[in-house]
Amino acid sequence: MRPLRILRALVLPALLGAAPTTSVAPIAQAAPAGPQSGKVDASYTILLGGITIGRFALDTVFDGKGYTITVRGTTSGVTRFVSDGKGFLKSSGSIVGSRVLPAAYLLDTSENGQRNSSVSMQMNAGNIVQVAALPPLAKKADRVPLLPQHKRNIFDPLSAMIVPLPKGNMTAACNRTVPVFDGWQRFDVKLYYKGTAEVDGLNGSYKGSVVVCGARYVPVAGHRPTREAIEYMENNKALEVWLAPVEALGVMMPYRMQIGTEVGMLTIHASRFVGEAESQRASVE
Repeated sequence: MRPLRILRALVLPALLGAAPTTSVAPIAQAAPAGPQSGKVDASYTILLGGITIGRFALDTVFDGKGYTITVRGTTSGVTRFVSDGKGFLKSSGSIVGSRVLPAAYLLDTSENGQRNSSVSMQMNAGNIVQVAALPPLAKKADRVPLLPQHKRNIFDPLSAMIVPLPKGNMTAACNRTVPVFDGWQRFDVKLYYKGTAEVDGLNGSYKGSVVVCGARYVPVAGHRPTREAIEYMENNKALEVWLAPVEALGVMMPYRMQIGTEVGMLTIHASRFVGEAESQRASVE
């Protein structure tokens, strides 16, 4: 399993938290105001079948109107299914009420010191203006073509991590469909509410309730329907994300994610998850 696949598997469950545009049913009772200025610092451990295969750090900065997310991660060839690799991802955009509007997205991954893949996307409120993805998709007779409508009202993988915090009932963060474009493929993630859980973070990390969302993967365009991996993901019922509220910032973000694979469960859980508003940091200082 190459690092690119691991990183995509990492990002895919993270998409489950995306906030929809006006083309998708909005989150019920979402707060009309944008998030407060502040940041979320999180570190995650990636496990495959219970074996640690990688780690990544996520830094999200909010300035009251927009956001910037930066992810740096590595995988380690501790099993025959994983190679040594690293990845860098960055996304930015604006938040208007309960709408997350992506503006830019970058991805760069490498394997064994050699460049493996890259994506650069420029967007206008979630509509693709310019995109470059390497390696390019190979021309295959069975590939579903990407059309202009597939590049409108979408989320990049990182912008999908931000969910404006619903008022009252956090379960409204589930039960919706998220449109995603990763530079190569356009797909939907259909969310549904599974329950709630309690987490007890160590070292000052998040402690409290999280919402557990299940998900199904629905390919739309850019994919090859006959590929075994596509068929496997379409039938995969082991997709899940736990969303933790950051009330000081008015958002929710992933605390734990999982995706079933043919060689075991891929889980991504936060070893550190801390969010605070700028006013909180100022009072402490």
